[in-house]
Amino acid sequence: MYILLVYGVLPYIGAVALYRLFFHPLRQYPGPPLAAVTQGYQSYFNVVKVGGLVYQLDKLHKIYGPVVRIGPNTLHFNYRGAYHDIYTYGSTLVKDREFYHGMVPYAAESSVGFVDPSLAKTRRGNLAPMFSRRAVVAVEHSVQQKVDKLLMILSEHHTSPESSVDMGAAYRSFTMDVITSYCFAESVNTLDAPGFDHPFNQSVADSFRIFWDLQHFFSLIPLFIVNHLPRRLAMFLPLFGGYLDLKSAFENQVDDILRDPSKLTRPLPREALIQEAFVLMAAGSDTSGTASQVGTFYALKNPEIHRRLFDELCDAWPNMDEPMSYVALEKLPYFNAFVKETLRFAVGIIHPLPRVVGPTTPSIGGLKLPVGTTVGMSSIFLHMNPDVFQDPHVFNPDRWLVEDINTMMLDLAPFCKGPRICLAWCELYLVLGNVFRKLDLKMHTTEDMYVPLLRVVRLSAHIF
Repeated sequence: MYILLVYGVLPYIGAVALYRLFFHPLRQYPGPPLAAVTQGYQSYFNVVKVGGLVYQLDKLHKIYGPVVRIGPNTLHFNYRGAYHDIYTYGSTLVKDREFYHGMVPYAAESSVGFVDPSLAKTRRGNLAPMFSRRAVVAVEHSVQQKVDKLLMILSEHHTSPESSVDMGAAYRSFTMDVITSYCFAESVNTLDAPGFDHPFNQSVADSFRIFWDLQHFFSLIPLFIVNHLPRRLAMFLPLFGGYLDLKSAFENQVDDILRDPSKLTRPLPREALIQEAFVLMAAGSDTSGTASQVGTFYALKNPEIHRRLFDELCDAWPNMDEPMSYVALEKLPYFNAFVKETLRFAVGIIHPLPRVVGPTTPSIGGLKLPVGTTVGMSSIFLHMNPDVFQDPHVFNPDRWLVEDINTMMLDLAPFCKGPRICLAWCELYLVLGNVFRKLDLKMHTTEDMYVPLLRVVRLSAHIF
């Protein structure tokens, strides 16, 4: 065994390392030598440092420049031209199968999980009418009902001088109820849970916790095996407990829909509906909830921002009981600017979403790359680009009040420019508009919360 190790395995590893360092087609691109040799470099920062790769990318770009080799066959970019080349709709690049099937192994055949562009396009076509601006505006009243419920709960149960509320949990409960009602015609009513601590939200959080483990090591424990284990046995794998609870909940929701065809507007197979449910819950609850929390934090942190929001909303709605309109809120200059700045800070997906260069890919950021090269760019680098956003780490809604914001809008990609963005915008406008018009909030305590490159907090607030 030792002879095999010494004379077989170790020389092979050494040969691979030498090839990747000195003979690989990407050898001319700068980066840490260890990253050029092994994918373990990324695994370390994502798994051991729990999603810390984006922090490391920021450091690497400061050392090596706008293009960094972060894997044997992977380049990360830090300039806007490359971002738009990689992610523009209709690009000839395809999704990296290993990453996406690791990220969403339970939804590998969803609109997000599909690697084949034609299959992804077809599925997006099935979903697009549901999330169009017209469709969202048509059901705005349903979103407003959830806003009213949130404000009623906050006003009735969280207004004593001794109490405070975790606004992040409150916002995530709101967005979860919106998306489940929108998709399943029946809300899971997470807002009703005391302290906004609903088991459904906990299952979602538990599923997110296994993200990095799945992304890097899913081949060691394929999720289809977990799916087919007896439930009692599978629950001995605590890592997958939240996932199994969530999967069971979605299966029940989908089966309920299939028993009542009047609830199903566009027929899809049962498994497809379950997989899309996973994607919609992730895209529709956590990202919008986090954005609402981030916006609230910065408004409470800066009294001038808070005052200007309140004054503008009061001028537009002198009668506090008059319903707000999504379309009308969009027309308020300062509030509109505030929402855009909130979305610039609240980057939805922080990890670079990898794409693979194809034979017909013209160039990425002006570089002609070998076919099969994996490329990516975290949208946080787009949002923090000082060439487009002056003093990018300063939360400043006024930057959006200039005459020409076309370049900034082009570089605003908080939801990766996905088809569900219309619903997310509607949620943000209605919940933030109502909160800042109808509630008197004060910062209570703060705890560190992980939002890469940005100083944001876990927000607890008093309501008066």
